[in-house]
Amino acid sequence: MSVHNLAGPTSLCRKLRFAQIVVFEQVLRSGSIVRAARALNMTQSAVTKVIQELESNIGGALLVRSNRGVTATEFGKLVARRAKALLGEMRHLTDEINAFHSGTSGQVLVGTLISASAVLLPRAIQLLKEKAPEVIVTLRIAQMDQLLQALVVGDLDVVVGRVPEDGSWRTAAPQLETEILHREQLCIVAGVHHPLASCACSTLPELTAFPWILPTRDSSLRQTTDRLFYDAGLPVPTNIVESLSVLTNVALMFDQKTIGLMPRSAAEQFVGRGSLAIIPLDPMPAFGDVGVFTVADALTVRAVELFKDCLRAAVLEI
Repeated sequence: MSVHNLAGPTSLCRKLRFAQIVVFEQVLRSGSIVRAARALNMTQSAVTKVIQELESNIGGALLVRSNRGVTATEFGKLVARRAKALLGEMRHLTDEINAFHSGTSGQVLVGTLISASAVLLPRAIQLLKEKAPEVIVTLRIAQMDQLLQALVVGDLDVVVGRVPEDGSWRTAAPQLETEILHREQLCIVAGVHHPLASCACSTLPELTAFPWILPTRDSSLRQTTDRLFYDAGLPVPTNIVESLSVLTNVALMFDQKTIGLMPRSAAEQFVGRGSLAIIPLDPMPAFGDVGVFTVADALTVRAVELFKDCLRAAVLEI
């Protein structure tokens, strides 16, 4: 199918139907015409016809079909990015209409890092539920680069997490903006019966004799932890586990040997429950700024703005 020029946005709007966008997005999400038809409660032939009509309307092939399913063409990927944004705006419109008729309701899609979700995020959600119990909060946990890309295409409303120190995200996603919420410290933690748990202050050379849990190499926090050893003139420990799973890390430290790193606010929760001890080390590196990322100049959505207000209130409490 050849690509042809369209007369203009008005002409395209007259040809397109929103249902076509919904079907196209579902086909890509399902990876199969058959599975998409099942999810949409349509026949396979009806789904195929809708896709063919959409391809005819916009003047290009959108899907590549194979024995393993369907994938987007390069042209289809372009359309898919805009389709997600359109569906996101339609979701917000639906939420705001419902909120207008029945009070504050809707949905907030939040992306976060595990390290940022230990204290601040739960408290913000609690505050939101006190003010607007009908608002649904959906969380997605992933690496920062994945979260910011999802925010750009409309799969998320906000991202709450550590602001990368190198500022590369500003170049990769100039349409995003961030509001700094607070600055977090890192601390070294271990089991409550670790040999160094009762020391008044430890040195990094003492700590390198023990097994360590470090952030994965693809995380920006790993650069911070590597610099901790570099600045002390020490090599990174070789007896390590690389993990961002808080629960797994805590379980590993129950051996009373393994040492890990945590944001201080998260660590204090486990210390208060008697699960972990903070091993004093001076000086400790900063975890960095924790902020909320949004799309600049995005349409105001009541539920999202309320959630951001709750984040600010949670910071003041914490």
